[in-house]
Order: sequence, then structure tokens, then C-alpha cells
Amino acid sequence: MSQLSELSSKICACLNCPLGRPEGLQPDGTVSYHVPGEGPENARIVIIGEAPGAEEDRTGRPFIGRSGRLLTEILTAAGLDRSAAFVTSVCKCRPPQNRTPLRPEIRACMPWLYEQLSLIRPDVLLTVGNVPTQTLLGVKTGIKSLRGSFHTIEAGGRRVTLRPLFHPAYLLRNPVRTPGSPWDLMLHDLMEVKDFLRR
Repeated sequence: MSQLSELSSKICACLNCPLGRPEGLQPDGTVSYHVPGEGPENARIVIIGEAPGAEEDRTGRPFIGRSGRLLTEILTAAGLDRSAAFVTSVCKCRPPQNRTPLRPEIRACMPWLYEQLSLIRPDVLLTVGNVPTQTLLGVKTGIKSLRGSFHTIEAGGRRVTLRPLFHPAYLLRNPVRTPGSPWDLMLHDLMEVKDFLRR
């Protein structure tokens, strides 16, 4: 078993905050899963979301609901292969009713993310939406101001480049694909990431 697989097993057994429940059993009797993430261990790109949603919670796989399908579509449009990226999130368990993760929940989960980044050693992080972007950059600025630029952070024991992106859910609420639309801006961001990886 690889180090990353071993880490995923540890994440799936985590009870460091109330979101992690023994054997995945929720108070209403439904079963849920920790979602550690998936992708190649040598991925050059790590995509970081906020937390699992309903579909992710049901299957134990990241970004596979409507937002995930749209993310795959726009990555493909930019010439990036999602299967070559490692996909994960700041929180590895679904908050109730898909609410935003609380700060204690984020603090409890961040060591797992940093350990993943330490093992994968990616060239670039794509933070999807406000929560992962603000968490990793340590700011309160909104995604509309932060996207469109590369940032450098310390993560996993090394300096790494970070590119904030709109969350696909925002694109679902704003489906127009004309120049200057959220879709167009995110596509431009991803094409710049593709150019960055060619250097």
C-alpha cells in the first residue's frame, strides 16, 4: 500500500470533529462517507474544493455531482485532463444540509490536506470557491477579487503555486457562456494554468 493510500485510510477513520462519525452512520440513519480524494499520486495539479456534497457523501468520491461534472467539462475545454489531477477538499466529510464548514471543522481537517500535499508535491493548486481559497491564502477577500492571478503559499512543507477558481455551482447559477461571463473567466483561468504547466 502506498503512503497516499495509507493516508486515505487514516482520513476515513478520522473522528477529529463532529462531521466524522463512526462507520459513517448519520443521526437520521443514513450512511455517509469520508471523502479523502482521488487521483494520481504524482499529480501536477491538486484541485481543492470546500467539502463533499450529497452525491460525494453517498459514494465516497469527490466532485461527482452536477458541480463536479461541470468542473470536468470546463477542465476539458481548457485542455486539462481531470484524471491527471488529484481532487480533494478542505473538509473530508459533508456538513449537515451542505452548510459551509465551521472553522473548528476546517482546523480539524487541514492537517490531512497538508499531509496529502506533502506526499503528492504538485506544481499547482486549484482552489475552487471561497472556502478553500480563503483558508489556504489566509484572507477574507472574496473569490471574485482573488481569481485571475497566481499566488504562492507554503503548503506541505514547500512553496507551491495556487490559482483560485470560481466554484462550478456559481457557473450553474450563471449558465451564460458569453465573453466576460463566469464560464469565460474560469476557462481563461484554466488556460493560464495549462500555460503555466508548460514552463
